[in-house]
Amino acid sequence: MGQEVELSLWTAQHLVQMGYARFKDEEQLTLNTLSTTHYKETLPGSRQIPKLPRTFYFQLRRLIKELKGLEAKDRTKARDLDKALALSRDIVNIRVKKIASLGASGEQATEVTANLTVEEQALYEKVHENVESWKKDILGRESTS
Repeated sequence: MGQEVELSLWTAQHLVQMGYARFKDEEQLTLNTLSTTHYKETLPGSRQIPKLPRTFYFQLRRLIKELKGLEAKDRTKARDLDKALALSRDIVNIRVKKIASLGASGEQATEVTANLTVEEQALYEKVHENVESWKKDILGRESTS
């Protein structure tokens, strides 16, 4: 009790659901931190991809699940859930567009992927591979981007 331990996300989530543990506060995504992330993503003219916490998407899913649970018990929480879903969709859509653009551009992968989460890196690699394959099919030879 009162000790901090590092566990796999699956194990930690199971222990939290059973009431035996809780996540550290700084590892919790809140509606306020989601709004801040949304603000950073929507800065005008920014092609850069802001860095997200390594576990951002896990935290996002957990926040939405938590808000859905609260909404089921208290209908006044529906507004918080709607806001979280709208912010989440915007963040994901903006980042997917940037990742798709970068994946198609052929820029150096290490510089481009530095601020991406693991899930986003996988998306970038798929987009890049598909674009390179398509270019090869169209041009009939190896593409040099």
